[in-house]
Amino acid sequence: MTEANQKQKETEAKHLQWDAETVMEQLVMQESRHMQMSALVKHQLMYPDLTIREFFAMASQELEDQDEELEDQDEQRENYYAEEED
Repeated sequence: MTEANQKQKETEAKHLQWDAETVMEQLVMQESRHMQMSALVKHQLMYPDLTIREFFAMASQELEDQDEELEDQDEQRENYYAEEED
């Protein structure tokens, strides 16, 4: 196999990899959008007076709370392992 053919195959493989990653990103985004819309519909059914703005504010607060919990867990884990090393 010539060097030119090998470079062409490597380029094709990189393009294929990029295409696959792009498709996967699109699938994840679509799934995420679907999940967001599903959550919005559920909340609207449970709380018919809740505005979309209120829903997103509430969802944003829930995500912030989850992030804080994860950070706390990470900090506790780091402290635990630091104590074990001593």
